[in-house]
Amino acid sequence: MQEVVLIHGWLSGPRHHWFPWLKKELASRGYKVLTPVMPNPVHPEKDEWVAKLKQSLKGKDPKKTILIGHSLGTPTILYTLKDHKGPSFSRVVLVSGFARSIPHLKLVSKGFDMHFDMDEIKSKADQWTVIHGDNDSIVPFREGEWLANRLGVDLIIEKDGGHLIQYKGVFKLESVLKAIAADDPLSAELKENIKPLEGKFLKLESALREVLKLKAK
Repeated sequence: MQEVVLIHGWLSGPRHHWFPWLKKELASRGYKVLTPVMPNPVHPEKDEWVAKLKQSLKGKDPKKTILIGHSLGTPTILYTLKDHKGPSFSRVVLVSGFARSIPHLKLVSKGFDMHFDMDEIKSKADQWTVIHGDNDSIVPFREGEWLANRLGVDLIIEKDGGHLIQYKGVFKLESVLKAIAADDPLSAELKENIKPLEGKFLKLESALREVLKLKAK
């Protein structure tokens, strides 16, 4: 079973923004989803947040684990990967994230010095996804561009999404779900199997018979 660990950001929690929607969507697809409450989200300290994430990852198989970070959850993941020894993680999804210092960071948090060897960290995950709003007023868009460039991936741009939070009306984020579900071999198999049925109106019983016929070929 694939597991997903979602790390929220500053002044946030598992109940905010698009997190509840994503958890529900992933759970319906068979993923086990963990959304830990990070310590002191009003005045976050790097060491405490990294320790919390490491604790949340105990006993998990990195090869079957996907990490998602939003905003300050992004460097929290990067610090954790910096210390990680062992198999690489399945995928890391960074949303509205950054790996360099940004305005006001030191005023609202402690210890996030943003010293990363991105080439080394890149090897700690098999696949990376970077998503950023083109008009983000909290984490400048250029940080998303820089992050994607250093990780060697295309930047997924959310037009007029801001910091991709509920205060901008973002309660769903399809790009995150797509990045994860696209890797799901079961989803890919079902999509392939359903192609011959497109355009047909089938009752459940007859649909099942058609799928079983396809599987038997």
